[in-house]
Amino acid sequence: MKTKIKFYGGLDTIGGVVMSIVYGKERILLEIGTAYDPATDVFDGHVKHRDDHYLYDELCLHRAPLVEGLYAKKDIEDFPLLAQEDSDLHTSIFITHMHLDHMSCMGLVSDDVDVYLSEPAKRLEEALETTGKGVYTLRTKGYQTLDPNKEYQIGKMILKPFLINDQSYQDYSFYIKTPDMKLHYTGDVVLHGNYAENVWKEMEYIKNEHVDVLVCDTTSLMDSTMIMMYQDVNAEIIGQKEIPEGMLSKAMVNEALCEQLKNEQGLCVFNFYEREMEEVRNFQSMAKRCNRIIAFEPETAYLIWKFFDEMVNVYVPDKEYDQQWFYDLLEHNSVITKKEIYAEPNKYLIQNTYEHLLELLDLPNQNASYLHSGGMPMGAYDPAYENLQRVLKLSGFTHINFFMNRYFTHAYPQQLKYYCDQIDAKVLIPTHGYQPERLLATNGRMRLLPKKYATYVLDGEQLVEVTE
Repeated sequence: MKTKIKFYGGLDTIGGVVMSIVYGKERILLEIGTAYDPATDVFDGHVKHRDDHYLYDELCLHRAPLVEGLYAKKDIEDFPLLAQEDSDLHTSIFITHMHLDHMSCMGLVSDDVDVYLSEPAKRLEEALETTGKGVYTLRTKGYQTLDPNKEYQIGKMILKPFLINDQSYQDYSFYIKTPDMKLHYTGDVVLHGNYAENVWKEMEYIKNEHVDVLVCDTTSLMDSTMIMMYQDVNAEIIGQKEIPEGMLSKAMVNEALCEQLKNEQGLCVFNFYEREMEEVRNFQSMAKRCNRIIAFEPETAYLIWKFFDEMVNVYVPDKEYDQQWFYDLLEHNSVITKKEIYAEPNKYLIQNTYEHLLELLDLPNQNASYLHSGGMPMGAYDPAYENLQRVLKLSGFTHINFFMNRYFTHAYPQQLKYYCDQIDAKVLIPTHGYQPERLLATNGRMRLLPKKYATYVLDGEQLVEVTE
C-alpha cells in the first residue's frame, strides 16, 4: 500500500490550495479555500448566490473544490460528484489559518467530515457568522479544535501541527508522516514580524526530518513582486535568510505607519483585513502612541469585543443595522459620532472598509489621509483598486500605502528560496502562486508542478503519476 497525494486547486493561483493525502481508508485534506482572483470572480457585487442551490452553484462555477466523497448528497443535488455517503474514505480537514483562500468552503462539507482549526479561530468564526461575515455553512456540526501541542493520529498517518504565529487567531503549518512518506505543507510562508522566529525553528525541525515532499507557498514570486525586488520578472533568485536590503519587515511597516500618523494634521482613516486580530492590536498601539482615539466599524468592533472580551469604540456608517448583535454591541460599547469627528478630526483614527468607502464623502477631508494596510482591494490586480483611487481623489483623502512599494506580506523571494534550500526535500512542489515555476529545487532534486486531479505516489526520490 502506498500513500497517494492529489491536488484539487491552488497550483497556479493565489490561495485555494486543496490537497489530499490518502493512506488506506483515511484521507487528510489540507485546506478547503477558494483562490483569490477578483478579476475573474463571478460574484462581482451584482451577481447573487442562490440560497437553495448554494453548493450546487459553487461546484458548477468551480469555486468549491471538486473533491469526491466530501459533500452531503442532499447538498450536491444532481451534480456529477461522488457524495460523502457513497465514499469509503473517512476525511479529516486541517486549516492553517483564517484567510478565506484557505478555509472559505469549510462550511459546505458534510457533517461526517472532521474540520480542525484553532480555538481562537473558532471563536473568530462564530463572531463572524453572527454578523453575517462568516463562511456560508450547510453544516449542523461544529468544528474540531486544533491543539498545537498534540500530534493527530489519522489511521496510520500522523499529523504534527506547527504553531507559526501565536498572535491573532493563530497560524499553522503541517508535517505529515505516513508509513512510506514524510510531507511538509507550509501554508503561507511569512518570514518577518511575529512569524519569523517560529518559522526558522520549524524549518530546522523539518530539515532534520529529511522530508520526502515539501509543498510550499510561492505567492511572492508573482510579476509585481519580482519587479519590486529585481526590476526583472526573469531574475535569478538566490537564497538568503535576511530581509533584502531596501525592503521592510512587518515591524518596520508598523513603525512607518505610526510615524506617518504622528505627522498627519487631519483625520486619518485606515483599511486593514478585518479578520486579523493581530493587526487590531497594531493599530490600537499606533493610535495610543499618536494620542488618537481609534474607532471601528460595527462588524469589526463586534469581532474585537467578542475575541478580546474588551470594550471598543464604534463608528457607525450610513447603513441600516437591524440585528440583535448590533444592539448588543452599542449597549456595551462607546459610539464615536460624526459630530465628534468634525469637532476635532486630528484626534481620531477611524476604520473604513471598501464596502463603506463613500463614508469619506461625509467626513472632514482637510489634511485627511487614508492608511491602506492589507484591506481590500489590495492592489492593481483587483479591478476595484482603480475605483478606490477614484473615490479617494474625489473625497480629498491622501492615499498612503506601503504594500508593493517596499513591503510584501509573504516571505520575500530570496527568503523563500533559502527556506526551501535548507529543507532540501527530495521533491519540491511549489503552489499558491501565479508563477510557481519560478521556485526551483536545489541540488538536482525533483521539482514537480503537479497536474490537477492527478494522483501521485512516491517512488524512491521521485513522485510519479499513477492511474487509480
